[in-house]
Amino acid sequence: MKLFNRKVTLVSLILMAVFQFFMALIIKRIVISAGTDENFIGYLSYTPSLNILLQALTIVIAATIISMEFDKKTIKFLLIRPVKRQKVFWSKLITVVMVSFYLYLAYYILALLFGLVFFGTSVTSESQTLLINTLALIGSNWLEAVMMGLFGLLCSSLFRNSAVAVVVSFVVLYGASTLVQLMKLFENKWGSFLLFANTDFTQYGSGQTALFSGMTPLFSIGIIIIHAIFFIVVGWWCFCKRDVRV
Repeated sequence: MKLFNRKVTLVSLILMAVFQFFMALIIKRIVISAGTDENFIGYLSYTPSLNILLQALTIVIAATIISMEFDKKTIKFLLIRPVKRQKVFWSKLITVVMVSFYLYLAYYILALLFGLVFFGTSVTSESQTLLINTLALIGSNWLEAVMMGLFGLLCSSLFRNSAVAVVVSFVVLYGASTLVQLMKLFENKWGSFLLFANTDFTQYGSGQTALFSGMTPLFSIGIIIIHAIFFIVVGWWCFCKRDVRV
């Protein structure tokens, strides 16, 4: 309720709609200039390339969902209620996951609508395969956004300043993504244990090669679960066990 009542949430949805409109318009002009044809599924396949915006929004929301309570001095009103800290923490965690899902849902509903308006409903024999691959990519990207949100929640619990929590979250997460690419470049197998080497399950698709040799879908699931547990446990401890001073 707090998040949906904030003006920034409405502004984000409006910006998403405006962004999708201009993106569809630009791609339509490119398709016309190239003398080719495209359909709404083809347009939908372009949209995951900009999921970094949705991930960034998820990080900001997660990294401020607790620390902002300290910034606004509302944490004392939250904790004097007859509700245990554990319940407050879990409500924040569930909210981060739900908001991330809502962001992706809104983004792709808008993408589908603008795709239908600008490119029509015609499909080809390749459309089904393209749609399946696109949905798999969207799912992997959303899973990555959720993991980013869990780390952002950890930072929100650890730091009592929203700006610090957001900056640390961005630096660590995108630094970790860069580290994966560097370890891939130098063929260092230890990179397979990093989180962002395992969040993209499209690497296990037909004709694809895993980032590091020996990686399997089951291995990636295990690495993701270990990271998720670590983020949640540390975040829970920081919020539930430390003294609160406002």
